[in-house]
Amino acid sequence: MDRPTEPPLERRLIARIRANGPITFAEFMEAALYDPEDGFYAGLPVGPDAHFVTSPHVSGAFADLVARQVGECWELLGKPRPFVVTELGAGDGTLARGILESVQAVPDLSEAIRYSAVERSPAARQALAVAGLDPREALDGPAHVVIANELLDNLPFHRLRMRGGHVVEVMVGAEGDRLVEVEAEPFRHVLAVLSSSGHPQGGSATEERADLAEGEERPVSPAALSLVEDVAKALSPGYAFFFDYGFVAGEGAGPVHAYRDHRVTTDVLTDPGSRDVTAAVDLAAVVTEAERLGLTAWGPVTQREALLALGMRTWMGALRRRRREAEDRDDARLAARLYSERSRASILIDEEKLGALKLLALGSEGLPAPAAVLGDRESAC
Repeated sequence: MDRPTEPPLERRLIARIRANGPITFAEFMEAALYDPEDGFYAGLPVGPDAHFVTSPHVSGAFADLVARQVGECWELLGKPRPFVVTELGAGDGTLARGILESVQAVPDLSEAIRYSAVERSPAARQALAVAGLDPREALDGPAHVVIANELLDNLPFHRLRMRGGHVVEVMVGAEGDRLVEVEAEPFRHVLAVLSSSGHPQGGSATEERADLAEGEERPVSPAALSLVEDVAKALSPGYAFFFDYGFVAGEGAGPVHAYRDHRVTTDVLTDPGSRDVTAAVDLAAVVTEAERLGLTAWGPVTQREALLALGMRTWMGALRRRRREAEDRDDARLAARLYSERSRASILIDEEKLGALKLLALGSEGLPAPAAVLGDRESAC
């Protein structure tokens, strides 16, 4: 049976490879996610009716608790006016709207805050504008707080793999009408990032590495380090909070994978543009770069730890009280809705689900640690 005609982006990538040779996985990922016509993020792929959801879509508790952290930062920074909060990878604006709604409980903060929503997707920027937000294409000014929820794992990365005792780079080639993996000598600037993450290379690019097993891979993202540099320049002074799937030295990176129609697949090369492509982030490399730039790093801690530190138990307790009150009034509809909301909120701290996400907090030199990294105060952690 003949294979159906490949999609336009796939055809273009195959033509490019045939003309110039294999491309890096980072180049493939840049096209698959961000091609202006056929990339995955050319549309709005996040949400219950799209390909996947993130914490703000699951429960409003996430925005409420992040808003508490934003409020604490405002106080720690001396209550500046204006108080600039920048969200990187703001998507459809769900988190932004939730934070702005929550801070209305503190009128002085609500009046001071200036919220900037950064998105490189034109479709997302249009949705943000329709929602009444301030969409930007890039981080283009000073900020007191920077927030990025599941952004770092969507920045293009390279793939390094142990093969026969030597490190190779996984490239993308073409075989007939298909995109395929090919292995090649790694680029030195990619190896340099690997070394900075606490995984000692120890010499030449092909020397044996004790911390990588045969066939094991490591995602390496110069783009993530470049973003950290941009954030460091923007903080004036201030804090940055990165929620993401990640790993540190001594932990496995896990496989590169994709999301499509709320399902996970390991097939990341077929039909580029039709699925999200991602991998866990090397947080040790991010910390090393942040510290090189003069920032202080706290964590990473799990999302569960972070949200408990920000008062998740209190938030859930208030929900339980409202549900009991609804039951006392025989308001079955409201009681059922509050029960459903509590169930959704619990996903945020379930370590088998979104609770396994990591939070890495960064701050300008001399600032105190933010509440999110200090542990669950109600259980004396």
